[in-house]
Amino acid sequence: MPNNIRQLEESILRMTAVVRAKQAALTAKSFGEETDPNLRPRGWWVLACGESLDQESFGQREQARQRLLAATREAGLVLPENIWVWDEHGTAQLVVSTVPSIQRANILARKLREKGLTIRIKREDF
Repeated sequence: MPNNIRQLEESILRMTAVVRAKQAALTAKSFGEETDPNLRPRGWWVLACGESLDQESFGQREQARQRLLAATREAGLVLPENIWVWDEHGTAQLVVSTVPSIQRANILARKLREKGLTIRIKREDF
């Protein structure tokens, strides 16, 4: 059963990534930047980070997600969708935004850190 849930989560993440890629292209176009993924480099994810936990425990993962969502809402962020990224240490990470340049990622990260969030910047990965 846990393997089925993991496969479902991975499928949802892949589908979400496709949708986000299209939205990122529209955003880049609105900034006057190249939208063709074959011509432009990948963008940057600005991630709100939660705690490390046991990735095999669905209950722990769900609690970590809820705590991170609460923290982002307390910081004044309400996201249109929740895209979760897990790192190699099992840290819950929520994609706050995808931006086309490291400079924009750093500006956004600084502002979010001022609101008390733990923020990480990572290359877009699909």
